[in-house]
Amino acid sequence: MNSFLNAQINNMINTLQVFLTGCELAAKQDDGKIDRSEEKTLKKVRKATEDYIKVLKSIRG
Repeated sequence: MNSFLNAQINNMINTLQVFLTGCELAAKQDDGKIDRSEEKTLKKVRKATEDYIKVLKSIRG
């Protein structure tokens, strides 16, 4: 694979991991806890993000 394309895929994977951390911090922002509705939203975000990371890793090889 083209090394520049591989680098972009790696960059996106890293960005997605930072995105997940940011979402978790944002959920705790107002009261320091994650309530049920926030957890439900986070679960969907985690699933979608993890699925996308898996696809990117399969492309990268």
